Amino acid sequence: MRRGLSAGVVLAVSLACASASPPPGGPEDREPPRLVALSPDSNAVNVRERNVTFRFDETINDRGSGSQELDRYFLVSPSDGNPRVSWHRSRIEVRPRNGFRANTAYTVTLLPGLTDLRGNSARAGASVVFSTGATIPPDRIDGVVFDWIAERPAARALIEAITPDSVRYLAQSDSVGRFTVGPLPPGSYLVRAIIDANSNRALDRAEAFDTARVVAPQAGGLELRTIARDTLPARISSVALSDSLSLRVTFDRYLDPDQPPPATAFRLVASDSTVIPVLAALSPRAEQAEVSARQQATVDSLRRVDSLAGKPLLPKLAVVERRSAGGSSPSAPPPYTTVLLRIARPLAPITTHRLRVSSARSLSKREEASERTFTTPRAPAPVRVPAPVPALDSTRVPAASPP
Repeated sequence: MRRGLSAGVVLAVSLACASASPPPGGPEDREPPRLVALSPDSNAVNVRERNVTFRFDETINDRGSGSQELDRYFLVSPSDGNPRVSWHRSRIEVRPRNGFRANTAYTVTLLPGLTDLRGNSARAGASVVFSTGATIPPDRIDGVVFDWIAERPAARALIEAITPDSVRYLAQSDSVGRFTVGPLPPGSYLVRAIIDANSNRALDRAEAFDTARVVAPQAGGLELRTIARDTLPARISSVALSDSLSLRVTFDRYLDPDQPPPATAFRLVASDSTVIPVLAALSPRAEQAEVSARQQATVDSLRRVDSLAGKPLLPKLAVVERRSAGGSSPSAPPPYTTVLLRIARPLAPITTHRLRVSSARSLSKREEASERTFTTPRAPAPVRVPAPVPALDSTRVPAASPP
């Protein structure tokens, strides 16, 4: 018993001492790794070094963050495949897969996200531009890339500029979607922006992208609008009542916003072969403009009434202006899959109708006719309003009780 007691006392004293002193090695490191040196120097020419060397102020995690390899954090442009990356604790060496070519200008970029051994992630990147020849070409391609459906800049999108002989220059967009590819020799380039969801630096099926043909030197900024694309035509997938005089038509592919289907492209036929005229076909943006116009008309009418009554006027509705290329939203309206049809008369409940569109242009520029049969829903049951309860007369004197 005496031996067990003394051991417990020793353990308690050890725990007390451990809690009173700071953890071994000083305070916890919460600072991300910092780049302290980069070789070769930026804008250097006639470079003969075999690697680009990045030196940091602490040891770098050789697995990056999560399960990503270190080569995911480096871009070598022009590219001949995934770069070769060598880890030496606080020093990382990067070179093209097949080595640097002679008389070629390179851009080697360190992307944000590199971590130290404690998981602290670097928020900023770095890049170096140099040439293995005597000159560095002055041309570059600048632009901004958007997520077209979300109508916002696409951060960290992969940018490719590909020459006719398949030389591939790479870059990545920043947090506001802006990018610069280069330096580039003069010539024609196919520029492509990819929302690289799996970070494999290739365009995979279902990934959003956009392409444009650019001739360097470039005149003005380039705008790329990424969206998932295919080569199939758009067909009607469903038809539903929106209200008594409106049908909401949904397509299985995005429609081209530059050429929306007109009302004359739709034909609505009842089961008795009666044709119901279609008065208008509205895209989501046209529908929103119609709602805003009605709201503004209501506000204007109330303002007129208030002006006659001498009351303070209601404020006017704010008008949101769309910015052009280089702003915070795309310069073109986004594609859509739904169209609102205004029809001439209400449709009878529980009846079958057939809607046909003679031509609907998809985002791939293909046009094709399609049709869909649908049945209108049952009419809603009437709402029963209970009879009002007569109010009690508080001024009435109650009758006297019989003896």
